[in-house]
Order: sequence, then C-alpha cells, then structure tokens
Amino acid sequence: MPCLHTESLPSLPAEGRYGVTSARRGSQGSRSKSGKKGKNGEKGSRVERNDSESVITSAGWFFSPLWTPGAKTQRLGFRMGKESEKVKAWLDDHSDSARSYFSRSSRHWVHGCVERAQAAQTLITEPRSRLTILGRRRVSHPPCGPSRGHVYPATMERPRSCLSVHQIEDPTYLDHHRYFAFSPCMSRSKCLPHSLSSPRPAEQCKRGESCNFMMHLFGGPIRPLQNKIIGQILQHLCEITQAQCCCLSMTMVDKTGVKSLGPIFLSDEESVYGYTEAEWNKSIMGYVVSNGRPLNIRDACEDPRFQIELCEREEDRPKSVLSVPILNHKKEVIGVVMAVNKSRPGTFIGSFFSEQDEKVLSSHMVLFGLILENSQLYESSEQETKRNQVLLELAQLVSHDYPSIDDMLSKLAAVILPVTKAQFCTVFISDDSSTGPFSKMVHIECKETKCSVQRSTRDYDSNDISYVYAVHVRNSMETLNIVNRPAQISKLSQVKSLIGTPLRGKQRDNVIGVCQLVNKIALTETEVFSRADEHLLEDFSVYCALGLQKFNTQQKADKTRAKLAVTKEVLSYQISASQEEIDALEEAIIPSADALRLLEFSFSDFEMPPTAMTQAIVRMFLDLNLPQEFSIDYKTLCQWVLSVQKCYRSNVVYHNWSHALRTAQCMFAMLQTKELKSNFSSLEVLALMIASLCHDLDHRGVNNSYIERSNQPLAQLYGHSSLEHHHYDMCLLILNNPGSQILSSLSLKEYKTCVQMIEKNILATDLAIYIEKRAKFFKIAQNTSCLWTDEGHRELLRSMLMTASDICAITKPWPVQKQIAELVATEFYAQGDREKCEFNIQPMEVMDRENSTRLPHMQVAYIDGICSPLYEALASICKSCSPLKEGCRRNRKHWQQLADSGEKEERRKNKGKTDGEREEVS
Repeated sequence: MPCLHTESLPSLPAEGRYGVTSARRGSQGSRSKSGKKGKNGEKGSRVERNDSESVITSAGWFFSPLWTPGAKTQRLGFRMGKESEKVKAWLDDHSDSARSYFSRSSRHWVHGCVERAQAAQTLITEPRSRLTILGRRRVSHPPCGPSRGHVYPATMERPRSCLSVHQIEDPTYLDHHRYFAFSPCMSRSKCLPHSLSSPRPAEQCKRGESCNFMMHLFGGPIRPLQNKIIGQILQHLCEITQAQCCCLSMTMVDKTGVKSLGPIFLSDEESVYGYTEAEWNKSIMGYVVSNGRPLNIRDACEDPRFQIELCEREEDRPKSVLSVPILNHKKEVIGVVMAVNKSRPGTFIGSFFSEQDEKVLSSHMVLFGLILENSQLYESSEQETKRNQVLLELAQLVSHDYPSIDDMLSKLAAVILPVTKAQFCTVFISDDSSTGPFSKMVHIECKETKCSVQRSTRDYDSNDISYVYAVHVRNSMETLNIVNRPAQISKLSQVKSLIGTPLRGKQRDNVIGVCQLVNKIALTETEVFSRADEHLLEDFSVYCALGLQKFNTQQKADKTRAKLAVTKEVLSYQISASQEEIDALEEAIIPSADALRLLEFSFSDFEMPPTAMTQAIVRMFLDLNLPQEFSIDYKTLCQWVLSVQKCYRSNVVYHNWSHALRTAQCMFAMLQTKELKSNFSSLEVLALMIASLCHDLDHRGVNNSYIERSNQPLAQLYGHSSLEHHHYDMCLLILNNPGSQILSSLSLKEYKTCVQMIEKNILATDLAIYIEKRAKFFKIAQNTSCLWTDEGHRELLRSMLMTASDICAITKPWPVQKQIAELVATEFYAQGDREKCEFNIQPMEVMDRENSTRLPHMQVAYIDGICSPLYEALASICKSCSPLKEGCRRNRKHWQQLADSGEKEERRKNKGKTDGEREEVS
C-alpha cells in the first residue's frame, strides 16, 4: 500500500548519463542556463520564504538518500571516461572537502532566494495582490471548486522540507538528517507538505511508508466503527492536514431512494456526535456528496454558494475548507469528510489547503472507504442476524393465545426492548368505539440492564409529549425518529429520544395504533435510535398489528360462539315438544305395522291424524328392534320424533312433515324385505331411518339454485348442496338436544360411523349427486355383481335407497300420485313466481306457471329420466322392491294418457281457431 502522506521517489535508470533533473518551480523556479554551474560552481538550488522562516526546497545531490558515488558523478554530468574516473576517485578520497565546498556555495544561493521570497510575501499583504493569490478567472467560472482548478503562485507553495537556513549551515546536522533531504530526481509535484513546527509523527505517517494508524484499522478485526475510533480518525486527519477541525458524515438513503447526510461527527467535541452543526456545514458536505468530487475553498466567506453568514459569531465562520468524498469499491459516495481552517502553529496568519493536502486527504479516504464499507457490511450482517432472530421469536409469540392485550404486548415488547436498548415501549391502540385518536395505552418499561417488563394500562395524558408524537405518527402514517436537545427535556417530559411507527390494519391506510420506543439506554455510545432501530420497530409493528387483529378476531369468535350457544339454547326450547305431547306419545298404545299399513309400498298418510303419524314413526323403530339394539330410552325416542316433526315448516306445501313420513315409511318397507334385512347391519339401518326422516328438515320450499341465486346465508355457509348440508346440521342439532339424544348409548366409534353415514345419506338426496353416482350403480345392477362385502358398493346402495325413498310418491296409487304431483307443482310455481319478481328472469319450464297445462308431459319426462331407471336397477338387485317399479310404470301410463288427451284438446282448439279465421277471411 503506498504511503498515504507521501509518494515514493521515482527510481533511477540503471544506465545512461544524467544531468540535473528539471523541477517545476512555478513562477520563480529556474535553473542555470545550459546546465552551467553558478557563480561558485555549485548546482542551482532554491529557497523560499514561508512564515518568516527560510527553508530549502531543492538541494544538491549530496542530500539524497539514494546517494552513491556513481550517482553523484552522473548527476554532475561527468561522462564515463578516464577523466571522470579520476574526478570520481578524487571526490571519494576528499569527501570532507567536497561537502564543505558545496555547503558554502549553497549558503550564498539560499540568501538570494530568501530575498526573493520576502519580496513575494510583500505582494501577498497588498490588497491588489488578492486577486493574484485567488487566481484570476472568467466570470463564467464557478467561484471555487476542486483544488486542481485554482492557480497557486509559487510564492505560496508549501516547502518540501522542515530544514531552516541555520540547520543547513551545520554540516553535522545535514549529515545526520540526510535521509530527510531531497533528491533533485524528485519533481516538485511529487513532494508532499510537512509542517514546519510540528512534523508528522513517524509512527503514523512515515515518508515512503504506509500510514500505520490507518493500516492498523484496515488490518484489524472487522467490527462496527465506534464513535471513539471515528474521533481518533478525525483527529488524525486534523494533524496531517493541519486543520483546526475535521468533521465526518455518512450518507443515508431514505425510503424514496433520496441520498442525504446522516449525523455529523466532529473532531473537537467530547461527545463526538454533533447536534448543533451549522447549515453551511451540511451544505458544503452535501455539495460534495452530490458531485462526488473534492471541493477546496480558499475563502468560504466569499463563496456565494454557501451562506456562511448563518454563523452567529464571526470566529465560528470558516475561512478555508477542504471536503473530500468517501467512496466504496463501486465508486459510490458513502460518506464525506471536511477539514476546516488550515492553521500553521506559530504563525499569526491563516492559510489555505493546497493541492497536496487534497491528495493526502483523498489518499486516506481511499483506505478509510474500504474500512467503512467493511464495517458497514459487518454491521449489516449482525443486524440482519439479530433481526431474523427477533422476527422468528415474534412470529412464535403472535401465534399463541392470550387472555388480554396487555399480556400479548408485554410478551412482544420483552423481545424488542433488549435489542434496541430502549428504556420503555408504549403502544397506543385505537378502535371504532373511541371518540379520540386512541382508546387505550399500554406502557412496558425496561429497568436498568435487565428488562423486567412492568406493563401498565393507564389513561393517556393529551398534554404528554409522547402522546403528541403518537398523534403526529397516526396522522402522517410515517415513521418518526426525534432527538430532543437537553434544553427541551424537563421534569414533566423525560423524552430524550423517541421513534414511533404506525400499526396498520388490513388496509394500508387503516391505522389501528401507534408503537413507540422511548429513550435509548445510556449504556450505548449514543442516545440516538439508529436507522436499524427504525427498521426493527417497523417490523415489530407488523407483528403487533397482527397480534392485535388476531386478538380482536379471537374475541369476536368467542362472542360468536357465545351467541351461538344462546341461539342453540333458544332453538332447543323452540324445537322441543311440550311435556304434554311427550307424555301423550309415551303413554299411547302404538298400533301395529299392519294396522298402519307400514309394510305396503302403497302407503298414504292423507287420511292419518297427526298423532297417528308420530306413532307410525315409533312403530317403525320398534319393529326394526333399534331401541333394544342400541339401548334407546323410549321417552327419549318419543321426544326425538316430536322434535323432528316440529322442525318441518308447516307453511311449505310439499317438503313438510308428511313428505318426511312417506320417505321414512318407504325406507322401512324396503329394509323389511328379505334381501336388505339380511345384509344391512343394525347400525346401517339406524342411520338410514334417521336420515330418511330428517333428510328435509327446515326445508324452505325452494331449491339450491334459488338459494345460491339469492345469495342467502346458507349458500355462503356451504357453497354447494346448501339445503342438504343444512338438513344434516339440523339433524345433528336435534340429536344433541337434551332429551332427544337417541345416540347417547353408542360407543365413540359407533357414534362417528353412524353420524358419517347419516351425512352421506342425507347429501345423497340431492338429485345432482344422484345423477353423478347412478351410472356406476346401473352398471353394477346390470351385471348383478353387487358385492355386499365391498364397502363402496354398500355405500352406493344406501345412497340409491335414499333417492328411491325420496321420490317414492311417483310409485303410489294414481289418486295419491296425482294429488302429490299437484302439491309439488304448486311449490315449484311459487318459486318460479319469486324468481320472476325478484330476479326478473325466466324460470325453468317445470317452475313456470304458464306451463301448467304441460304438467303431464313434464311428469312423463321426469319418470323416464329419473324414476324408472332407478327402480328397475333396484328391482334387479332386490326383487322384493319390484312393487316400486310396477307402481312407477302404472303412473307413467296415466300421465301419458293425460298428455295425449291434452294434445288432442290442444289440436282441437287450434283447429277451431283456424276455422274461425277462415270464416272471418271469407
């Protein structure tokens, strides 16, 4: 790594002849014409005046650390001949005389240069020479800029050595310090400045070596830069540039991607962190950040771009300013450093930063940029690791259930408080019930080094400063990071530093609260919340919002469950039969199945009184031996039957209690046949009987299509087969209603199996599901390959039995069938009228009242498409069910006759209309 304070001397060629290297001397530097010797035969050397002290800026070859006898003679221009060898040998043998000779010669030359330097210094003090010093420029040129754009007179160029005239006159001093002298092979532009009275310490910036201080930082362990280290770096920069003060600022990028300056660190403050930086300070550094190039200002007061007049005291106004950007490996500006007021100890006048100062400072910033970038990467990695751990712990905590919001927020805050080193956390919560901005405040405090969470829910004070900040965050919906100056901290408000961020709901513009972290604990180097703390708080606010929403949702769910329990209690009372009805059914003598004609497929309930209908259901269960098989209490069975009867709506024309009785009777008659009775288990029989009686509980007189089109709650709750799912839920409600629990004696396994079969049996009554399954059933029936040992076949058969029982009205004797068909048509026409009125649509043909004359045709189509294929397949498996197939055939003939007679009547009417039209035409 090249030295950050000086540049290495150029190496000498190995061979050739060498004359005195021509060095740039500005407006005054010159050498003897044609390389001739001076008055006393010595080589030309130059002396400048700097701060009332004479120094040598270029001396002879005998001061060079690269001095060798060969190099000595070559610089004098001697050729490598015999005479040259003689001169070389004589000089080697008489080195003391040669040194004395050149010392006397250079002394006369130095005094001449001092006189010329004094004359140049006189020009500096004159007012007219001011423009010369600043450098004349056109009006279009900028007032100042990088130092390479300025014209530096030779009289103001800094010397290359720390040696005075009296030191030069001492040969022993020159011999002792020969390694700090200058070689004529090094041009003026390569020489770096050194202080006259306070030279650079050898242990930090050595000539020709690396800067040990910066290299120690670069080679040390990678860790975040502490403020103490930054202060040491700034002091180091003050020393090498001889500046009164140095300041440093890192760039920051906000959420919108705009780059800005961060906190400014000062070298002359104990706290290092500057709170009272002047506006001109930021403006100059911001200018360098925006341009990405160094800026060297000789007189900041005369630069119109920067308002130095903002400084209240004149002594605070800067004179000379040198600002250099800090770049990363991508050549991006990540910071800026600024040196203010060039000072030379022991002098009464100030100076300006030279081009060499700019090079020195820029060289240091190259290495410091790498150090800073490594530190930032290390810090980002540590912060990201810590952030991931915090977020994982927060996610686990949010998933838990808490009895109150205070407990939840306390658990969450206990995670972030130790990480951010905040004294306490405050969460302001707002809801719809609050009249003000917030309805509640939860305060979680962290004491000393250990975070002992002490939550307190208290009424907030609208005059409290933290409350004012919370209202500001809620209104602006942006993160706020503030630092109060010591003068702003009072006994009433101990807020030194604070960051707050909004808690957002489902919608981004919906703020449900504000979360604050207050007062960075003094254990850290600064009492200011960093950008990383802001990001962590923003992430924390997301989990707080999720926790609040989860808690509110949980509370709503608990309320909903409580309301549901109350609703069930009310419904249980409404669906329960009176005690008189239960006692009457329990004490009644149940007629036999033969007396009630329950074993006949031609059963009709039209002439049965209501009491006989409930007694018929009890008789079916008794004859199937279900109470004895499953230990069903007789009174419980009676109450269950009466409850089922009560849950069918009496204002529904067809899907009512009578339809439930006919369906259960048809199932009972089929289960009593030889084939089904010997193959179905008692549990399957129980499930089939319960499902057939409850398959249309709480039917509303409309189909699933109407439920979905009208967007009723049932459609939102179930999606498909809405009515059938509702019938099943009502069935479970009655089965679990106290006093009607006929399945209470079943084991857990039997209960689950029975309930699952009841659900599948009730859902099978949906004609859409029947159409999906019947093809497979017809194939099995056609091949007579019904395997009773196959559970899939048994389930399919139970579904077909449910549909066969549900549509059994088509198999009844013709008078009963015709009356039931008219009831179905009446219910369908009512739904069609509602669809026309509510949805303004044309209903299905079977539900359009205008097609009432086509009822026979629609019945024939219904029998051919739905009924006949099912009963024929069922009769092929169970021959005892053949009466159902025969009854369906007979009713088809009747409907076909009505259809044919209706067509004849229609043709006759049309013919009569045609004859009348002919008469009118004639």
